[in-house]
Amino acid sequence: MVGSVLTIGMVYAATIISPWFSWATNALSELGVGEVSLIFNSAVMIGGVLNFLFALGIREYLGGGRLVKVGVALIMLGSASLVLVGVFTIAYPALHGVVALGEFVLAPIGFILIGISAKEGTIRTLSTATGIAALVAILVLPVILLALPFKVGFAVPEMAEALIVAVWIIFMGTKLLTHKQQ
Repeated sequence: MVGSVLTIGMVYAATIISPWFSWATNALSELGVGEVSLIFNSAVMIGGVLNFLFALGIREYLGGGRLVKVGVALIMLGSASLVLVGVFTIAYPALHGVVALGEFVLAPIGFILIGISAKEGTIRTLSTATGIAALVAILVLPVILLALPFKVGFAVPEMAEALIVAVWIIFMGTKLLTHKQQ
């Protein structure tokens, strides 16, 4: 849970500190080069590592069904991709594109697979809903935003997806914490 909150907070701080960043024209990854690159790149690398470790706890908590294992593996790959976003910045467009796509798509697909196979109703519903919402935020929302009469940068769908993913992580983190206390 700390990983999501810390990462989003650091990325948001980078948007505020950066003198040129605009929600109307930029993508978040553009913060990975320049004067706030240390903040942004540290944020995504720390978040990726913490989310990877979190996925290990999710695997232990949810058990060993095949779809759960695949879902958790996708979350782990998405987390590794998030780390690599901080390594292969926008200065390396091809590599950055691949790892950014991995970060944005793999974890939400993992949520959906966990949702499909979860035994508990709230986990099933929230995992499926957040997985679908995250994919819509990153794959559909940018197309919808093109139709608006004003400019909206790619940072908006990126942050929307990050917030949706954070909802799932905080929900599941709460499940893990309450499970460990029992």
